[in-house]
Amino acid sequence: MNKQVYPLLAVDGGGTKTIAVITNYKGEILGKGNGAASNYQVVGQDIALQSIQMAVQEALKSINQSLLSCPLYFKKAVFALAGIDTKKDKIIVNDIVQEAISSLSIEVNHMVVENDCLAALLGVTPKNPGALLISGTGSIVYAHNGKGKIVRVGGWGHRVGDEGSGYWIGKEAIRSVLKMYDGREKNTILARLLLQHFQFNSLEDLYNWVYSEHYSVDDVAALTMVVEQGLNQGDEVSQKILDQASYELEKLLLVAISHVIEETDNNFSLILQGGVLQNNSYIRNKILKSLKRRYPNFNLLSTHREPIYNIIQWGLQDEDCWEF
Repeated sequence: MNKQVYPLLAVDGGGTKTIAVITNYKGEILGKGNGAASNYQVVGQDIALQSIQMAVQEALKSINQSLLSCPLYFKKAVFALAGIDTKKDKIIVNDIVQEAISSLSIEVNHMVVENDCLAALLGVTPKNPGALLISGTGSIVYAHNGKGKIVRVGGWGHRVGDEGSGYWIGKEAIRSVLKMYDGREKNTILARLLLQHFQFNSLEDLYNWVYSEHYSVDDVAALTMVVEQGLNQGDEVSQKILDQASYELEKLLLVAISHVIEETDNNFSLILQGGVLQNNSYIRNKILKSLKRRYPNFNLLSTHREPIYNIIQWGLQDEDCWEF
C-alpha cells in the first residue's frame, strides 16, 4: 500500500486551545484540526496529550476520511507548545508529543518540539535579527541574532515574574486600592472602578474574593482595561501603574536585545504580541518611543495573523540548528 506523503504537520498548542494543520510545500493549509489546551503546566500531562491527539486526528480527517486507512507520512512535524520553559519541561513535552505521534499511527521523518513563542519569532524573522515581546496575561521576550543565538528573558510566571503583564497590572491595581484603604496610597478612583467591575459592594468583598476559590489569574489580568479607564479619567495611581508596567516590559526587551545587538549593528525587527501591547496604546507607545531613542534603526513588524501561520513558516525552513 502506498504511503500518503505530506510536507508538514504543524501544531500550535497553548493554555486555551491547540491547532494542528497539514500543509503543502507552499505553506497552504490542506487540513486543520482543533483541540483543547495542551500546556501541560496548566492542564496536566494527560489532558495535554489528549488535546494534541484530538487536534492532529481532526486535521487528518479533514483531508479525506478515506486516507485514514492508508499510512500517513510527514517529512517534517513541528510542535510549538506553551509550557516549555526549562530543560525538564522540554523532556516532558517531548515525551508527550512522542506518545501522541505513536498513538496516531503516523510516520514523521523529522520532528521538532519548541516553545510556542520562540517558534513564532523564528517563523517571522528566520535569518535576520529579531525580538518578540509578549505581554498578555503573562510577559516574556525572545531575541535572536539571525545566526542561531537565542536569548530568553522573563516568562517566569505570575507567582514570581510576568512583570508588566496583564496579571501584574491587575494585581498592582488591587494592591493600590487596598493601600489606599489603609492610608498608605493616594486616593484613587480605581477603588470605585474595581468595585463596579466586579459588582462588589465594598473593598472587603474585593479582599474576600482575592482569597477565595473564585479568584483567577485571567480575571485579574482583565483589570488592565479598568486601569486604563482610570488613566483616561486622570487618575495618578493608574498612570503610575501603567508607567511601571511600561518600564518593566522595556527592561525585559532591552536586556534581551543587549545579548545579540553587537552582531546586528543596531538593526533588528521587533514584534509586539499579547492583549496588553495590542490594546493598551499608552504602554505600547511609551515603549516604542523610548526604544526608538536607543535604537533608531529597529523595524516594527505588524503581524495580525494567527500564530499558526508563523509556525508554518518556521516549519518550512531548512535550518533546524537553533539553540540557546
